[in-house]
Amino acid sequence: MTRLRLPLVLLLLVVVTACGGIPQRPPRLEGSSNECMAAVLSQKLPANLPDEHAHCVASGLIARYCSVFEAHLAGIGKEFRDLFTRGDASWADWRADRLGVGCARRAPDDEALAACCEP
Repeated sequence: MTRLRLPLVLLLLVVVTACGGIPQRPPRLEGSSNECMAAVLSQKLPANLPDEHAHCVASGLIARYCSVFEAHLAGIGKEFRDLFTRGDASWADWRADRLGVGCARRAPDDEALAACCEP
């Protein structure tokens, strides 16, 4: 029963927190959600970041270049994939994803977003 509650709680968090805007939003990289998220990860995310820092920056960049909803969706999707594969699903990653979205809401550009995510 508890396993079923976690996805519902996560979905509720996404819906509630997806309403805030991003200041100075740059143009969207791609039209569809999957293409936009993939473009952000391949074009904007710096290589070789520690795991939690990468989660924060990736979520923030997805929020900036796609949408806040898609950033939350990507974070939840990654953790669900980790639950059902040999990945490492963790609350720390989910917290880092949420921090990244918060950083995107406060940061005027990508550099400030990355600085906000630094441990």
